[in-house]
Amino acid sequence: MKDLLHPISLVVATLGFLCLLRDVPTRRRDPASTALAAVFLLSGLSFLFSITPMWNYLDRVLGTVNLSVPLAQGCVVALLACQQVVLTYWGSPPDVARWRSRRWLGAGFAVIAGLLVLFALLTPSAPHPIDFTLYYAHDDWYAAYLTLYVTAYTIGELLLARACWRLARRSKRGSVRVGLRIVALGATVTLGYSAVRLGNVIAGAFDTSLAEWESFAWTCGDVGAMLTLIGWLVPTIRDQTQSVQYRIRQYRCYYGLRPLWLAFYSEAPEIELPIDRVDPAQRRRFRRISIRLYRRAVEIRDGRFVIRRYLDAAVREASEAHHRARGLHGQELSAAVTADQILAGIAARATDARPEPGKLTEFADAERQTTRPMDDIDALLDVARHLPRQPARAPHLERVSA
Repeated sequence: MKDLLHPISLVVATLGFLCLLRDVPTRRRDPASTALAAVFLLSGLSFLFSITPMWNYLDRVLGTVNLSVPLAQGCVVALLACQQVVLTYWGSPPDVARWRSRRWLGAGFAVIAGLLVLFALLTPSAPHPIDFTLYYAHDDWYAAYLTLYVTAYTIGELLLARACWRLARRSKRGSVRVGLRIVALGATVTLGYSAVRLGNVIAGAFDTSLAEWESFAWTCGDVGAMLTLIGWLVPTIRDQTQSVQYRIRQYRCYYGLRPLWLAFYSEAPEIELPIDRVDPAQRRRFRRISIRLYRRAVEIRDGRFVIRRYLDAAVREASEAHHRARGLHGQELSAAVTADQILAGIAARATDARPEPGKLTEFADAERQTTRPMDDIDALLDVARHLPRQPARAPHLERVSA
């Protein structure tokens, strides 16, 4: 059962760690994110060390039989401490969280040190990756080892379930509430593993065995661990899904603004912001879609400024009458009129045909209110949709993709 469930749990832990690893560099000052990434890493290592092929490999390489036991269980104790660090930073002020986190980590290291000492007192034997607990059940030192581990494990899972349930009720984010409740459920399920392991200690004292409960113990441990990992992943997946959706929107906006940008660039190529002078160390930043979209919006605004002196009031009046007759109104009307003004202004600039001072006007969408950065992008996109299908010809085609 162990070799069937552990690889599945290892895959879940690895995927979770890779998801979190992407955000760790950008959240270096967020101890909760670092601790959560450590939870997935330590969980994956605990499953990896317990799989029979890895167990045998470590015995051969390290020269100590069954060393996977304290390695795997040490990782479990460490991840229990890291989970408390995450909850502490999520639910307490930074100063209090730092103090409590040190205590949790200190307690975890103390338990791990005790496990290593007790393991060193065990009588060396042949490798037992399958029935290690049953084989050593009658050893007094192993009874002490197992009692220490299971006590720490049980207390950690009980406190985890309690803290997650409390914090879930206080959280205002739906994904965090759902995730913490799944973590609490997983921690509760793992108590079945604790019960069997405590039963092993008691059974050893009475010269009996709980061999028939081994599958139940591993099932509770692995299923509970998977639920816990999935629960921790729920807010992360939600955040990353929103981030991906926002990035996709940025790409769509970037290419949606291309006809409008190209219309200005064909007449006034000087609007393009030069990036060849940018420090090479910073040039990579300018390839990010957020910066490219911002550049495109700025260049379009520069293009509007260039042709502003060529806006004829008669063109605006005629365009408004035409589009009102088509049934347009509100922001859609102002966007359609602005598109006509842009085309007329570009044509007027090409022939230097400026209107008389008394006939100058503003863009029809000049009074549109934009409070957020993407509101300004949406306003430009509304104008771009009313441009002709065929974009204007660019004089320097090799530079159009900049």
